[in-house]
Amino acid sequence: MDANGLRFWLLGDARHFPAVQHTVWDRSCRVLRLASERTLSPALSQADAFAVAQNALENTPRAIDALENVASWDAASSTVLAKSYLPDLAPVLPLEDTPTDLCNGYDGVLYAVLPGRIRMHDLRGRWADTTVALAGFSPWRMTPLPEGGAWVMERNTGRLARLSGRPLRSETPLPQDYDARVFRPTPENCCPPQLQLVAPPGLRAGETPVALCASGQGAQDKFAVLSWLDGDGSVGLRSWVASQSRLDKPLQLVGANYAYAFTWLSANVIAVRVPGRRDAPAFDLSAADINGNVMPLGDVYPLSDAAQEAPFANGIAQPPQYPSGDRSAEPLYALSLNNLARNGEASNFASTAAGLAAWQIDSNDTTTVWHRLYAEAAIPAHTGFVVWLAASNDLKPPPITDLTAWHAHGFGRDIATLDAAMLAPQVPTAAWEPQASELPGHPGLLGGDLLPGTRGLFSVLVQNSRQRVRKLVGRYLWVRVVMHGDGRSTPDIAALRAWGSRFSYVDQYLPRIYRESLFGDAATAPGQRLAQIEKMHAAAFDVGGPLSSTLRARLMLEQVKPGPVANVTVEQSGNAWLILDGSNAWRVVRETVADSSGSTTVLGIYSPQSSPADFTARLLGNFEGMLTQLEDRVAAAHLFSDPGSVPEENLDWLASWIGIAFDPVLPAERRREWLRAAPDLARWHGTRNGLRLALDVATGGGVRSGEIVVVENFRLRRILATLLGVDLSDQNDPLLPGLAQSGNSIVGDTLFVGDYERAELLAFFNASVATDSENAAVISFDERLANRAVVLVHNEVAPQDFALIRRIAQLESPAHVEVTVSAATWPFLVGIASLVGVDTYLSTPRQPQPVRADVSTLGMGDFVIVDALLDPRLSGTPGSAPIALPVADLGPDFTTPFGKSFTLDGSASHAAPGHAIDEYRWRQLPPEDV
Repeated sequence: MDANGLRFWLLGDARHFPAVQHTVWDRSCRVLRLASERTLSPALSQADAFAVAQNALENTPRAIDALENVASWDAASSTVLAKSYLPDLAPVLPLEDTPTDLCNGYDGVLYAVLPGRIRMHDLRGRWADTTVALAGFSPWRMTPLPEGGAWVMERNTGRLARLSGRPLRSETPLPQDYDARVFRPTPENCCPPQLQLVAPPGLRAGETPVALCASGQGAQDKFAVLSWLDGDGSVGLRSWVASQSRLDKPLQLVGANYAYAFTWLSANVIAVRVPGRRDAPAFDLSAADINGNVMPLGDVYPLSDAAQEAPFANGIAQPPQYPSGDRSAEPLYALSLNNLARNGEASNFASTAAGLAAWQIDSNDTTTVWHRLYAEAAIPAHTGFVVWLAASNDLKPPPITDLTAWHAHGFGRDIATLDAAMLAPQVPTAAWEPQASELPGHPGLLGGDLLPGTRGLFSVLVQNSRQRVRKLVGRYLWVRVVMHGDGRSTPDIAALRAWGSRFSYVDQYLPRIYRESLFGDAATAPGQRLAQIEKMHAAAFDVGGPLSSTLRARLMLEQVKPGPVANVTVEQSGNAWLILDGSNAWRVVRETVADSSGSTTVLGIYSPQSSPADFTARLLGNFEGMLTQLEDRVAAAHLFSDPGSVPEENLDWLASWIGIAFDPVLPAERRREWLRAAPDLARWHGTRNGLRLALDVATGGGVRSGEIVVVENFRLRRILATLLGVDLSDQNDPLLPGLAQSGNSIVGDTLFVGDYERAELLAFFNASVATDSENAAVISFDERLANRAVVLVHNEVAPQDFALIRRIAQLESPAHVEVTVSAATWPFLVGIASLVGVDTYLSTPRQPQPVRADVSTLGMGDFVIVDALLDPRLSGTPGSAPIALPVADLGPDFTTPFGKSFTLDGSASHAAPGHAIDEYRWRQLPPEDV
């Protein structure tokens, strides 16, 4: 609420625009902008496209690993062959049947889909090949899952199954190898490989599933099925709804008829293979309109000349790869070129099958006069947008075609040349404001630097330019945004704010003589009345376009003189029209007037002119718009003393009020938190609590989360403690001060109590020690612990914060206490006398890493991991398939008498995998070489 008591309503999120056409809400930048899209023209006829797609579906997809090694099926040798940077092809897996799919999983398993079963081949050689099947289910295509396993789809029916589990390692002892008294789990493998059907796919009649794919985008993993929806090849994509274990309703990919494969480019963007196209069209699923149609993105992903009409390579390589040449695959990259829609719309309402879907702007008052519209936007040259506003007292927007109910408000320097609506007389145009937001102390939602006339805050007085009194009155406000661009640039709208009800300086401050005197029909008239003509001319006006000679002659009789280029715009068929003639304009409306016979219907001719009082009110609105913001800033002056709202550049100024000087490396948010905690920091300064609070604020919650622990040294006494697995060779470990040769019983290097340590140990049990040397030892022991503290910094703290922690500890610690800052090497120590919160800090689980030379320690968490590569020659996997050599086979040996002819048959010979025999060459060897 501003200084005048006005409220505002905000449109600034995707849900605020339920209807979009050729526009999209960019979630990363949080702006409404023109969509990146283009129109796909068919590359082939419908029959040819169907034939190419069917042939592509019969091809066995290639598999690919993280190093872009490609595995493909070789029918000649009945073997899966791998192509890498090494010369020649390497055999990976011989198969007895032709696979319908090859899939390289994230778990290092090569899956081969065979008739009625799936073959699992471990690329690391941990277990022997295993076959998985499910009765009544015929696997056809599959896609890997990041957590291991895969989705599997059945052809034609589209039934889905999940493949999970893995066999036991080959070196795992068998149950009979254990003594009978040893407890063993039953079954031995609790997660064996298995296929499990999920809910029915719910496809509609005539729908044909053709592809499936799961993304590997971390927390945003998604899975979807591509299908042909009907006989003309229209393509739909059904996403998996995990919470309901079903496929969602299809989103139709416009222009991608008979697409036969797809892959994920990001969390919401896919690329598809369309028959005959030399690129892979991309689609943003989040940009689907209210009817579920998705336009193709303007991004172009070209394919090489050697690209094959076949599904994408199935595996874990990023970016996605498509098959190229005989055995290879190529990455999918986008051209660096914007291709944006030139026009688009978005509105806060939409008509759906279930009724009206709207983000309501409801003032709860039928007398609301909508006051001002603000837009936080970036409007480059040759772009702009028009905000159409309509007000009603019913929860129903007026028809879009009714131009008398909708009122244009232009934004952008070039909008007059981009939208024909701006040619209407006296259409309001927004002005640029030299601040980020009209809200006092608010940084704005757009972000970035302000640029006069191009980027920042724009404002316009809400007006009904078709009336003599130009107020827009009604309870509900309906908003349509029509955006324009040049195909390369787009306006970006971060927020629209509508304010109401109007605070009029005329009504509040001027004498009554200046107030509006027109009401009712006189106020809603389209201007100053000039003349009237017969209603029979309505049909001629409805034709629109250039003004006919008949109409021009009739208007001339009423002293209305349009020029030769006058043009008619139909605002409401049969009821309202606009005549434009350069800078001149006239409005024509159907109306009923009284005459001697009672009443009659005529066409009234009006000059679009407002009342004098309305002109005065709008003129003073210029001053009101500026002065109200100044009043708001004065009223909100307290925000400049609030750490949460003070501008970032004033934080040091505010801190100087209470004598605080920030550390230079503290970011803005931590400086704000420091100011909020200033009373407690001052109250507890020089105490342990004060040091903990200062460190917690400076590190963004490091003390609260346990990453930083402030502990006094006397708490580190471990009497009769047993520490398991501690490396005592580190003399400087902050958790073990003076204990490397102490009286504690430590499992490790010092499982004894020495003479000197015995005196220190007795100090805790016997107040009277016999000798002076023992007393001196006790005093020395106490001196090493008294008035000392240590700040333990666990390894989860960012390295750049470590120096900051040292400075904060020096400034905030008590003067009589010696504080040291040390990195804690052990996040969790198992001990009888554990210090809860100090040495029992639970860090995040350590992720397995491959062994690193001169870094890894045996048994300390690093593993010897064989790379899961398709080419066994690269990974050195034990038991890799031997490299097949060419074979020359002339059949069985035989003897032929001298002088008799004979035939040598080499048809049983075969070349190495990936090669073919072009010709046979025969040579007779000497007898000793035979």
